Amino acid sequence: MKRRRREREPAALPAPSASARNALGPYARGRLVEKARGFPALSLDVPWDVFSSQAIDEGTLLLLRNLPAGEPRSVLDLGCGYGALGLPIAARWTSARCVLIDRDLLAVAAAAHNARALGLRNAEARPGLGYREVAGERFDWVVCNVPARIGPRAIRHLLEGGRALGAQVRAVVIRDLCGVLRGLELPGLIHLASGARHDVFALAEAPAAIDLADEGIYARDETEFAGLRLSRPHDASEDPGHFGLLSALAESLPRSAPGRALAFRAGYGALPLHLKSRYPASQVLAQERDLLDAAFLRRNARDLGLPVEVRETLFPADGLEPRSFSLVVGELSSPAGPLVAARELQDCADLLEAGGEALIVLTEKQERGWLPEAAPKKAALTLLLRRQGASVLRISRPRAA
Repeated sequence: MKRRRREREPAALPAPSASARNALGPYARGRLVEKARGFPALSLDVPWDVFSSQAIDEGTLLLLRNLPAGEPRSVLDLGCGYGALGLPIAARWTSARCVLIDRDLLAVAAAAHNARALGLRNAEARPGLGYREVAGERFDWVVCNVPARIGPRAIRHLLEGGRALGAQVRAVVIRDLCGVLRGLELPGLIHLASGARHDVFALAEAPAAIDLADEGIYARDETEFAGLRLSRPHDASEDPGHFGLLSALAESLPRSAPGRALAFRAGYGALPLHLKSRYPASQVLAQERDLLDAAFLRRNARDLGLPVEVRETLFPADGLEPRSFSLVVGELSSPAGPLVAARELQDCADLLEAGGEALIVLTEKQERGWLPEAAPKKAALTLLLRRQGASVLRISRPRAA
């Protein structure tokens, strides 16, 4: 009997283009063709570990069918992902200035690559957290596929912020958020359209006075790690067992203080701030690709009085000198996949000075599925421990003879 494909197993996508592999490296996943009614069909390269990289989101297509009337001169796509919303608009209205903003540097790299590949010179992808980086600009339209877990204060900010830029706002949300939007009681907010699982809301141009750089609107709650109280943002990608993984890594740290340490995939700061608390004299750097997490990392470092240098980059070693750290720590990501894990493990090995070590935590499932294929070259890799589903790896570089 022929086995049926399991529902959770995604179908394979067409291979990414060669230019996508150059632009996105091991994150390049495949290609999607976007066919929205009234818009040119677009072939888009999509990466692993971003929203809706298996198929074009239904909410995006619904929003494209419910844009304001007329032809825009300028458009802001807030939270652009790989460009599924902003790039069809840029392709249809080629004289319009289209700015695509996302807090995830991977999404920005993918949107920028797709704009180049499609020859859309009127589209520009930029990194940014909400409206923070565009506060002085004006737009005719602001379009946004609202994240499901961003919180009510941030949703209000996304809607009113568009008005502050002089724009008409169109936002699509999942059905479960309709009550949240109506509960905001924003003057002029109109329910425009419904789809199978999404709804589109419109907010007409009107005066608005808000602080577009306010990062506090993303605050969710406080949590604790290793005795440190940390402010945590909404929409932080965090599984219930996450602190268990980090605790296993923290228990594996060396007794002697490193001269220079790097924490990669640092999130909102649990691991790098623990390093700085444990080794006060050490120079600690933190790498993170999500600008929201990076903002809260800085906020937590400031509140705790623990100075940490925050680097917003895609990969751990981007912009850093090889062999310049005595300690590198971090965690691997399941959604990113084994090729990204291999790149990050190699980055760790390349950053180590003679006698240095890297400690990396991952789930036991990842360890058994990805190794030894993902192991770095020209460096020793050992398994330090397995505990309650967590595995801690050690990469070491021997001292010079």
